[in-house]
Amino acid sequence: MRRYFRFCVLLIIGLLAAGCMLPAQVQPAGGPVVQGSTAAPTEPAPTDTPVSVGIVEVPAETPTDTPLPPVETATSLPPVADTPAPSATPTVAPTTAPPATPTPAPTAPPTPAATKTPYPTGIFVASHRGFSDGSNYVVVGEVLNTSGVAVYGVKVITNFYDSGGKLVAAGQTLTSLAMTEPEVGNPFKLKVENLASAVDRYELTVTWEDVSLIEFRYLTVVEGAVGQVEVTGQIRNEQESVLTSIVVAVTFYDAAGGVVDTADIFLGGQTLAPGASMPFAIPLGGGDRVYDHFWIEAQGNLNLF
Repeated sequence: MRRYFRFCVLLIIGLLAAGCMLPAQVQPAGGPVVQGSTAAPTEPAPTDTPVSVGIVEVPAETPTDTPLPPVETATSLPPVADTPAPSATPTVAPTTAPPATPTPAPTAPPTPAATKTPYPTGIFVASHRGFSDGSNYVVVGEVLNTSGVAVYGVKVITNFYDSGGKLVAAGQTLTSLAMTEPEVGNPFKLKVENLASAVDRYELTVTWEDVSLIEFRYLTVVEGAVGQVEVTGQIRNEQESVLTSIVVAVTFYDAAGGVVDTADIFLGGQTLAPGASMPFAIPLGGGDRVYDHFWIEAQGNLNLF
């Protein structure tokens, strides 16, 4: 920039000096003649002080590089006063009155269901029934064992009394099956002849044996049906040994589980091998019996010989 400025100054001075060297102008006749100076112009001493006469200051050069994009100036926002956060106010749920609960109308207390009297522990007659069969008097029933172990040879002893309390007859009978297992009913039937008109009431007692020299096993009743004069069906030996002296018994019950009648048959002369089956027919005797359901069971001796 300074070099350019000096060049302009020197150019101006040179032009001024050239003007002084031109020949003096001749005035028209009659006027004074002005002599021009012939002396060489004296070059002024160089100076660093710029000459301001007729000099126009040239602005600085603008660089040719691609101008940068204007810098975006952030506009300052007015200061925001710190506003304290509102304190949390607990929201209280509106209190509403609970819905009215209707008061139930008083009801009569329910009648308790009849509770069956629990059985005692031991060997006893759980159910029995006495009735007249022509001139004979018959007692049927079922012995139950709640002792927890099997007993054998249960015997039912019956004493008969008239209306005055006088003993008019006595009798005894064995249950249909020789072994009475726990919780398994064992039926019996006892008949006294020609005393139907004299008997007003009776009493029962039982006796039994705790051990037996003979072993007994139950057989499986495959099927059974009740006819007018007999109960028929089929039994099978599912034990591992031959069974003999087989007894098949049927018990008829009313809807409440009471004994209505019983019957049995002894098949003493027959044996039944393991896995074998055989039919049976139990005679019922006369008369119509009213019952709700029946149960058939069969038992035999274990043949050890």
